[in-house]
Amino acid sequence: MLRTIRSLSAGVLFVTAGCGLTADADNPVTESEANLLASQNEFGTAETFHVTGAVDFTNPFFQQLGTNPRTCATCHSADQGWTMTTEANNELFHATDGLAPLFNRVDEGSRPDADISTKDLREAVFEPTTVDHGLTRFTRTVPATAEFTVLAVDDPSGFSTPSAILNFRRPSPTMNEAKVSSILWTSGPVQDVRATFANVLRGGANLHEQRDPANPVPLAQGQAAADLFLGLFFAQVSDRRAGRLDAAGAHGGPAFLSTVPFTLGMNDPAAPGFSHKVFDIYDAWAGFNNNEFDITGVPGINDVLGQDPVRGTCSTCHNTPNVGGHSVIRMVDLGIANAANCLPELPVLTLQNKATGEIRRICDMGRGGNGVWADLAKFRVPPLRGLAARAPYFHDGRAKNISEVVHFYKDRFNIDLSDGKGSDLEAFLGAL
Repeated sequence: MLRTIRSLSAGVLFVTAGCGLTADADNPVTESEANLLASQNEFGTAETFHVTGAVDFTNPFFQQLGTNPRTCATCHSADQGWTMTTEANNELFHATDGLAPLFNRVDEGSRPDADISTKDLREAVFEPTTVDHGLTRFTRTVPATAEFTVLAVDDPSGFSTPSAILNFRRPSPTMNEAKVSSILWTSGPVQDVRATFANVLRGGANLHEQRDPANPVPLAQGQAAADLFLGLFFAQVSDRRAGRLDAAGAHGGPAFLSTVPFTLGMNDPAAPGFSHKVFDIYDAWAGFNNNEFDITGVPGINDVLGQDPVRGTCSTCHNTPNVGGHSVIRMVDLGIANAANCLPELPVLTLQNKATGEIRRICDMGRGGNGVWADLAKFRVPPLRGLAARAPYFHDGRAKNISEVVHFYKDRFNIDLSDGKGSDLEAFLGAL
């Protein structure tokens, strides 16, 4: 894709330098441009845009709502794609000897009762999960009404039991929320994004900021945070070699993204009228070449469509036009949480179906934390915009960079990425 883009003349590509990039005499950064909160990444520069013209840092999202010095932005930072990255976590740990507010045993590190009295001990506790994979820790329980039982838990930290299971996930990015069907890794079948976000902020203050649950965050504050993020957009705006991604008729960057229409189910692959052509923001530069392959063995896709394999493209799952999320609330199981694929730092659960006796070994119940066997290890399809700014990838942070993401899918579905198609795909994803 971007081989064509990158061959364009610098004179064309850099005609609109500025807007959050480094200022110079000819392109001074204005106050409104500074509000775009530019952040650098491997591929270039990403920017934040808010429909009001500025991000309101007095919003409850940026306030200390609990008894520790954290805010929601501790784990959802503007300069890290509105999540947290391994690069930033590593720098923060070594700059503070692991004493920054992020490194709190309440939800970070290998186990909640770990000894962190010295820097070496803190490194041993926080490095394998928080630093190396950008993971936050939760404690899960299985509903008594679940369709399965937990036979055993193999936890390298030695903490988990069948009734209290440590679970590690990447914090979901809190941006582009107005263009998604769901905002959490394992959302339910029906979701009011504004109400969900408001409740997530209130619950997050209790857990992550250690607020007294008897004094919850007022609902109005949760709703104010939801309103802030429904107007906030984030995307790549410049490429290190291609230059501005909103120049010469292209429509990269967060400002245009804010105008992209979205309705639930607008491009559902299970519905008539589905189009594989999801991204057209760079059509003025080059046509995106659909690369078909066989999608097989994916619960949430093959069973829903009644086909195995499904002849599709990346857009079969990332199908929301110019956003790249899933346009309906649907969880999928790529096999990432299967025991054979689990990161060595994560607990592995042995589960048994009560009705059939079937055994499954996984390191994350996914949506199946609701107790439904068919939902085990299913997760949402995350939107692709601003991807370059928020490494690592997948719910468990297993992929350190976009190249590893591409290679995962290449191997998983035997995709032909020869003749430069792999590097073109990486470049395209990095330009979103």
